[in-house]
Amino acid sequence: MYRQLRSSLRPWIVVFAVGWLTMVFISIASWPAAGASSPDELAAEVTNALRANDFHKLKPLLAVGGEDVAKSTTEQFSTARVEGGFYRDGAVVVQYTRDGVRSEFKLPVEEKDGRYVANAVITPTG
Repeated sequence: MYRQLRSSLRPWIVVFAVGWLTMVFISIASWPAAGASSPDELAAEVTNALRANDFHKLKPLLAVGGEDVAKSTTEQFSTARVEGGFYRDGAVVVQYTRDGVRSEFKLPVEEKDGRYVANAVITPTG
């Protein structure tokens, strides 16, 4: 009985292992690329993330800093009303109002691997 069970269980273990590896490979291959395909699309996505105060939406749009920078950036907009955003002169410009005062927030845009990302952290170059 044990020999029969063991011989019928081996193929199922192999099928499970192959299926699991295939699922992992497909998940990695279909993972969305970070950033946006154009600066204008990036500006719209950044604006929507800040308007919704959602750091999860902002995180993949940032060049550096990851979750910490995304949280900190969205926290700065928690008391503001985001009115709009657009791409101008190499930066995403987000217009907002806080306590009745209109202002703009500029995020420099970088291109990484053919995708556009915003850099909320000023990093020295040279």
